Amino acid sequence: MKRYTLLLLTLLTASAVSAQSLLWKVSGNGLREPSYLFGTYHVLKDSYLNSNPKVRDAYRKAQGVVVETTIDSSAAMMQMAMKALMLDNSLTKLLSDEDYALVSKEFQRATGMDLAMFNQLKPAIASMMLSMADLEKGTDTLKRFTGQPIDLFFAADGKKLGKNVSTLETMDEQLSLLLDHEPVEKQAKQLVQMVREKDKMRGVGKQITDLYFKQDLQAMYKLSQDLGESYGDMTYLTDERNRTWMKKLPALVSSRPTFIAVGALHLPGPQGLIELFRKEGYKVEPL
Repeated sequence: MKRYTLLLLTLLTASAVSAQSLLWKVSGNGLREPSYLFGTYHVLKDSYLNSNPKVRDAYRKAQGVVVETTIDSSAAMMQMAMKALMLDNSLTKLLSDEDYALVSKEFQRATGMDLAMFNQLKPAIASMMLSMADLEKGTDTLKRFTGQPIDLFFAADGKKLGKNVSTLETMDEQLSLLLDHEPVEKQAKQLVQMVREKDKMRGVGKQITDLYFKQDLQAMYKLSQDLGESYGDMTYLTDERNRTWMKKLPALVSSRPTFIAVGALHLPGPQGLIELFRKEGYKVEPL
């Protein structure tokens, strides 16, 4: 279940953040024009911008766009496939016959695909596909929106409009985080546990979605802390990456007005981007 919980939180992964807002203005510290920090939900489609004109307008005004990473070529897709491949292992080896049958049945129900197609891919891939399918099918709020996943929209549309598009991580770095942080044997156990506890974890998924649309960063942060106490340290998904990203972000916002779109859970907390920007001397305020 930890794997499923981590994946839910990466779809969004402190006391100073009390305002209910997903959009924050970054100014001061020598900036001639403000930049903007927006917390995304990676499964959310881009028609959401029609219902949130403040985010849409901030994006349109920005000359630069920053996203976590991009996947925009057939070579990148091949790189992803190779990263996920288990050359000397398989799901049928990692799972008992009973567990494989359990996971296979649930995978077919949720995704409409045969688990055998993914037999030599790391178990985290199946976990991600299950969590994405359950989120997209299980929440009426998400079903209202259409188009591209919103992070991909910002990257693709920004490039089309001639904005300077930058990434905070390479695809290889992000894939290593999701696919290689834990051994495949542990990933397999987490996949089975996720299926066995699917009803409970669907409840967590709905809770995360509801909090996102309430724009309640503080409650999302508290939920992530509570889940971390139950299922293990998750700071490698948020805090560690935030500190690495802050080595790049000041230069990006100083060069041009920039719209930064990252998962919502990267914003709150003592090691969240809001506080890290403030520690660097910027004024960060909700919109």
